[in-house]
Amino acid sequence: MLTSARARIATLVLLASVAAAPARADAVADFYQGKQVNFVVSFGPGGSYGLYAHLIATHIGKYLPGNPSIVMQYMPGGGGVKATNYMYNAAPKDGSVIATVFKDLALEQALRPKEAKYDARKFGWIGSVNEYISVITVWRDSGIKSIADARKREVAMATSGRAHQGSQLAILLNDFAGTKFKLVTGYRGAADMNLAMERGEVQARINSSLGLRTQQAAWVRDGKVISLAQGGEARQPDMPNVPLFSELVKDPEGRQVLAIVESGSVVGWPELMPPGVPADRLAAWRKAFDETMKDPAFIADVKKAKLDVHPKSGQVLAALIDRILAADPKIIARARKIAGIKE
Repeated sequence: MLTSARARIATLVLLASVAAAPARADAVADFYQGKQVNFVVSFGPGGSYGLYAHLIATHIGKYLPGNPSIVMQYMPGGGGVKATNYMYNAAPKDGSVIATVFKDLALEQALRPKEAKYDARKFGWIGSVNEYISVITVWRDSGIKSIADARKREVAMATSGRAHQGSQLAILLNDFAGTKFKLVTGYRGAADMNLAMERGEVQARINSSLGLRTQQAAWVRDGKVISLAQGGEARQPDMPNVPLFSELVKDPEGRQVLAIVESGSVVGWPELMPPGVPADRLAAWRKAFDETMKDPAFIADVKKAKLDVHPKSGQVLAALIDRILAADPKIIARARKIAGIKE
């Protein structure tokens, strides 16, 4: 009799757990059913951030429980900082807002902790659609053909200022790889820098590999520029003979500093949620993002837009952010010096 009673209790417990499972799974769908999600973009609609966000918004809804509608909300300002601050301090924390923010948010927090109005470790990281691969290019008529040449003579490089990652990479290579890049600051954007190269005001600038293949495709096709070095963790398929920054920096400390300075490149084009979003809703977005990155229709649209897909999951991004912000203070101090930041 006792055994029979125990069996009945076990059966009731099993039935209760089975009945509860759909209720938990449906909680996310119930929240998003008929809802509008705002997708905040930290830059304007015309650039790569806006393009990637639009493509993700077009395809991700079918993978989200409840199939919410997604509306773009462009919030440029402060080089991407305005949207990042909004997501951390003001955005609803119920899962009704996501964002794509600037790639260097963890780097900026590490270098300027007193000025950061957010803690990148506390965001709900959804994933990143692609890495941002930096490439040092020189104008063909400059006479510079390789990094070896850039070690022998001064090379004028267009940049917006010391706070720009391109400037920091150039100074780092000067310090640890023996190059002689001379920063010519004050350019307001890529268009101004490109024009300066064409006019012969400077010989070099740092592009993104994506920008080279799209915005400067004619330069590459006509052989007007030469790529000297590239970022990332592996050489790009279309630049197999161009060395990585990490291959040029041999010093152990220099490699650690490079990992900090180049960390935004690995973060790439990230998507996140505010701190405090319910765990089940964040998990749903992470799963939907991962599924979208494999969606043939999404990939086809990305290729049509002349973009790339090399995704990272939310878990991988969160671990990367933790590593950046847990770096040795000595390494952070050296990175601050390279960025021209006074202690």
